[in-house]
Amino acid sequence: NFKGRMGDRDAYVYLGSPAVVAASALAGFICAPKEFAERPAGTAIRHSEKKTQSPGSVEIIAGFPPSVRGRVLFVDKDNLNTDGIYGSKHTYRDDMTPEEMAAVTFENYDPNFNTLYRRGDIVVGGLNFGSGSSREQAATALKFKGIPCVIAASFSETYKRNAFNNGFVVFECPELVTHFRATLKNRAPTTVASEITIDYGKSVLTTDGKSFAFPPLSPAAQKLIVAGGAENLVASRLRAKSQKTA
Repeated sequence: NFKGRMGDRDAYVYLGSPAVVAASALAGFICAPKEFAERPAGTAIRHSEKKTQSPGSVEIIAGFPPSVRGRVLFVDKDNLNTDGIYGSKHTYRDDMTPEEMAAVTFENYDPNFNTLYRRGDIVVGGLNFGSGSSREQAATALKFKGIPCVIAASFSETYKRNAFNNGFVVFECPELVTHFRATLKNRAPTTVASEITIDYGKSVLTTDGKSFAFPPLSPAAQKLIVAGGAENLVASRLRAKSQKTA
């Protein structure tokens, strides 16, 4: 998503079908598969069964907040891609300040989002939040905005990794999304919901008098948040190592 991302500023990126990619990987150069038997596409859709998460206590490391409380902004959209979170017209600009990045979040999804938002609001989204492009700004811009975390029914794995690598908390709680969809009437693309309290130590969040469990945030994940991201964490470890050998 930016010049040089593939390792060289003059590198080219080619888009190919799975068959072409597999054949090219084996051949060592771009080519078409020599033999490819077509078959009708299947029509069955399989959904993995989501099991209710059991609460689990976890040790909170120094510097990580044991709990967070904030008003919910419910983004009622499944498969909200990164272009809806942070528009492509901003992605390739390297002259934007964190404040400018924060100001344009969700403008492609809901121009009213930034009118409703107030600092400290917690975003709750639907299934497959952050799908599509792997642009990291879709996570960092929300962090710059002052959003303490995003909770969703599920996340794109790329988005989830980008978030933690940049020191931003995201976690899944599909039961919470089901609750809001059942109780919030006259929902808009972005709807202001009730306050929520997140207890990271007990891995439980509470809203509307109900409690919902979510996967515990491991010490490794917490360290990424406290350090401000993977780059800072690695740098601090290298400094500590060099001081020991000095």
